[in-house]
Amino acid sequence: MTSVDHTLLAQPDQAPLDHAVLEVESRDVLVCLVYFAVSLAILVFAMSPLTNTSAFIALHVASLSLPGAFFALRFHRNAELTIPALLLVTGFACGPLGGLGCAFMGLALRRRRPSPSRLHYWYEYIAGVVARDRIVRIYDELSSGRLPPDPASEVPRFRPILHGGSTEEQQRVLAVIGRRYHADFRSALRDALRNKDSFIRAQAAAVASRLDIEEKKRLWSTAQTTARNLRIADEC
Repeated sequence: MTSVDHTLLAQPDQAPLDHAVLEVESRDVLVCLVYFAVSLAILVFAMSPLTNTSAFIALHVASLSLPGAFFALRFHRNAELTIPALLLVTGFACGPLGGLGCAFMGLALRRRRPSPSRLHYWYEYIAGVVARDRIVRIYDELSSGRLPPDPASEVPRFRPILHGGSTEEQQRVLAVIGRRYHADFRSALRDALRNKDSFIRAQAAAVASRLDIEEKKRLWSTAQTTARNLRIADEC
């Protein structure tokens, strides 16, 4: 196995789907329900004419001792802090609704525990990351130097891709030609300039415009010669 294979196996999307990374226990749901009952009782008491604002605030702060102690206990044991932290924050902001919401979320997570790949998908969805194919990610990592090149890997031929590949693959080939142009790429760039797709022709022309004067002369002279030979062959 090559170094590229070892690196790819360490990617988040290669983690086993049945290996949960977020453990939710039954006591998490129980604490959330207890806090919901206590906070709801305080809210009902605050709506009675026998209480005032200062007493309600004091009781609300006192009720937060339950999720606060729960969070401190989990932190001291170096255990999972997701549910305790959410309960503390939502309980402070929403009172009984926070406790009830955390209880429902805990029950849902216990029934369907998120795998590393699902959490990674959630993160990319929230962050607005556009999903990329695996081969595109490998290419980006290789071109940026984050992955070592594999000397045993097969190098794809550019000209067949420019003739029969998809538009995305042809654009990727032209991007490589533009960044690392060499005289050996001249024939591939010439094929791209005669591509039936106008968008590919425009991108190839943009790549050709960045070449030096001598290389432009070689490229266009060869292109003109090839076009003249094709025209003569058609006439014959």
